[in-house]
Amino acid sequence: MSVFKMPSKYRKYSFQPRYYDERKESLKRKLEREEKINSTVSEREIKFQSQLEETWGNTERKSQILKSNIRLLVILLIILASAYYVFIGMDSAEEAINNAITK
Repeated sequence: MSVFKMPSKYRKYSFQPRYYDERKESLKRKLEREEKINSTVSEREIKFQSQLEETWGNTERKSQILKSNIRLLVILLIILASAYYVFIGMDSAEEAINNAITK
């Protein structure tokens, strides 16, 4: 038995010296600030673009719809003109038949 108890294994003291570089820290803060500003700008640009797309919509799709509507209008006009011509033509055909019968 010993008077002083000694640990069976010695403990290591792990000392890591700290080094403070004020210039490096200020540069790091500036870079972080610029990165934050740049990310905010890009987020604003993305948000602005999405708002524009919602407001103006897809221009290609709108032009296709416009062309389709114009095509439909032209077809309807052709059908109406042909129907009018048929009915007027019937009147003239009826006159020709009536003239032929009366002679």
